[in-house]
Amino acid sequence: MRSLSFRAAIGVAVCYLLISAGSIYAQPTAEGVLEAAVKALGGRDAVTKVRNLTAIADCVGPNGPYTTEIYSARGNRLIFRQVRAGNVYVGFANGDLLWTKNEKTGDHTLAGAKEAFAWRSHDYQMLAMNVAERFKQIKYEGEESYGGSANAHKLSAVDELGNPAALYFDKVSNLMVGFVIQHPFSERAETIRNVFDEWKQVGKLRLPSKATVTDKQGDFILSFKEISINKTDEKLFAIPPTVTAMNELLVLHNKARADHFNRDAAGLVEGFADDYASIGAGKITRPTKEASLERFKSYFGNSTFLEWDDITPPVIKVSNDATMGYMIVHKRVRLLSKGGDGRETEVTEVYAWVALHRKINGIWQLTGIASTNTPEQDK
Repeated sequence: MRSLSFRAAIGVAVCYLLISAGSIYAQPTAEGVLEAAVKALGGRDAVTKVRNLTAIADCVGPNGPYTTEIYSARGNRLIFRQVRAGNVYVGFANGDLLWTKNEKTGDHTLAGAKEAFAWRSHDYQMLAMNVAERFKQIKYEGEESYGGSANAHKLSAVDELGNPAALYFDKVSNLMVGFVIQHPFSERAETIRNVFDEWKQVGKLRLPSKATVTDKQGDFILSFKEISINKTDEKLFAIPPTVTAMNELLVLHNKARADHFNRDAAGLVEGFADDYASIGAGKITRPTKEASLERFKSYFGNSTFLEWDDITPPVIKVSNDATMGYMIVHKRVRLLSKGGDGRETEVTEVYAWVALHRKINGIWQLTGIASTNTPEQDK
């Protein structure tokens, strides 16, 4: 009986050791890696208290030295400023509104998601603190050598443009080693490697202070000489009235596309001003709203749109008081046109036009269009 009890006790002990060993060497999870990284930075409480951040770097790349300034804040707000050989580039993001500013003229231009992605990819300090906000579908993939870390945790992810990305974290320090993303402006699959070379204590947080970025051009080294927390004037992120106005016109431009595909003649014409004028083929006409509605009803009724797409993004400009504006549009239109016999013929044309808008009683209205079009085969 004693022998049996002893053997049973040994068996229980061995099982306990195996279970314990299994828990020690359990497969890491993406959630666990990310939480450990936050603790290594200084803890969740310290990260949560960061409202905004300023980071200024001296940089050197294949084409020489330059500077990069980042001003970021909660709520997807960011200012990206880069100076190369006297040329200044400034990009702004405030939520879904994205724009650039010409510092010489003061003019604003709407920007796209790819530009904003490039700006945010330089926002290393905020990115390190908020990895799960910048990337989605994060999964643990195993271990891999990266950026000087022999066996880093590798996580797969999807970036804000929907492209695959890889995130790396050191197994010893738990800090982020860096990340690999797709080049946002490359038509081919081209990656950009980002490695965090050095870290700096800023208040209660450890933040990246030096990074090496590598693409097909070579290495770009960013050495941050200034990193400050909660000292940025958040008025800098304010949206200028002209930017709001330009975005409103862009919304109308996109609505016009939807109206064509939905054959919504009334929705399209409701934005026409009472004094709307059309210029084309050497003529100026001033159709009434009723005449325009009937014309588009007939056009939409005999057309099935396959494409009504911008060849290049529209150029949008507005007056300083944000009450007048124009759009320069370059568009490819492909449709099935129904003839008198009921048969459909595919037609493709390229259009270029200038659309004039004026805000009347607080509502943007189309006051005129000067348009040209050329069959695609005759371009």
